[in-house]
Amino acid sequence: MFTGIIQATAKILRVVPSGGVRKVSIQRPAAFSELREGASIACDGICLTVTGFNQASFEVEVMAETLAKSTAGAWNTNTLLNLEPALKLGEHLDGHWVQGHIDRVTKLLETSTKADTTRLRFSLDSRDRELLVPQGSIAVNGVSLTVSELDPSSFCVALISHTLKHTNLSQLVPGAAVNLEYDVLGKYVRALHQSGSLSLESLHEKGF
Repeated sequence: MFTGIIQATAKILRVVPSGGVRKVSIQRPAAFSELREGASIACDGICLTVTGFNQASFEVEVMAETLAKSTAGAWNTNTLLNLEPALKLGEHLDGHWVQGHIDRVTKLLETSTKADTTRLRFSLDSRDRELLVPQGSIAVNGVSLTVSELDPSSFCVALISHTLKHTNLSQLVPGAAVNLEYDVLGKYVRALHQSGSLSLESLHEKGF
């Protein structure tokens, strides 16, 4: 489990195909002193397992399904990744619950900057419209953000200068692909609604 608060960015050192997976070697940030084999780490929002490490780098393996359903399929040497280690019991939850399971890859439509705020507008798949609400949470490349604007075909997030400085979102240009993970609460609510277990009538019966 993660929070969407990026702890560091780092570049990919090499990508090596191995059967149906790709072995990816990534720079090891100085802040990641407690890294261990088998630990979970979010790389651009994708939950991956550390398979090896040394003082300068660590390695993860990306399976075929993840390559097909995320931006990982386009990773190569020098790709800059957002990194976040798994949340530890007792730590502050400063962002929102992020599982590290990518729901959709979408593209940046446009950017605009006013004063110290940069707005990014992304394309929204019509199948996912009900998973977003204004002022709700979404993870973009693993970064916990708030939906500031929403329409049937796109959504907008606003970034402060700190977020731009400490994540790879500052490198995005229109047309760039990003990983999206919708709020897990919204996904559960949709699943309950589709199953018929959740309706206005059932909520009223329970006192809501």
